[in-house]
Amino acid sequence: MSSKAFALLFGVFALLVVVQSRGQTKGDRGKEFRGYVEVNGTSYFIETSTPLYRDEAQVECNALNMSLISFPSEQKFDDTVQWLSDNGFASNWVWTGALKVANSIYWLWEPSGLEFTYFRWAPNQPSEIGNQDRLCINFRGLSQGWDDDYCDGFIMGYICE
Repeated sequence: MSSKAFALLFGVFALLVVVQSRGQTKGDRGKEFRGYVEVNGTSYFIETSTPLYRDEAQVECNALNMSLISFPSEQKFDDTVQWLSDNGFASNWVWTGALKVANSIYWLWEPSGLEFTYFRWAPNQPSEIGNQDRLCINFRGLSQGWDDDYCDGFIMGYICE
């Protein structure tokens, strides 16, 4: 094999490795969708076709003059889970605007900075309790609650509001 052919083959292989190592998707990706929806009179942007890390998802929401979804009330969370389940998104993992800053014990909603007034953890969560790293919350309709993960630990869909 010539050196040019080897270089081309190596370049293609390196590109495949980069594409495949883009990030680990959390669970089954579920239904693919990208667009605006309305739930109880509020407009949301749902992206499940192109999974992103949490901070990348926030940048995408900002570009739409929106933020990652927050749940200041249990009713809003319940309504969102119900809509996702009713519309075939129950198995999709999505990022929220919730995070715990490194070396803090407090969970906050971005961008408001409001501290949580309630927790809606899924069974066996939070899993990173006591962890001193920056953590973010995601969920899926099937779990009926929140899951904590490293903000750059998985790529997944997101909901902007």
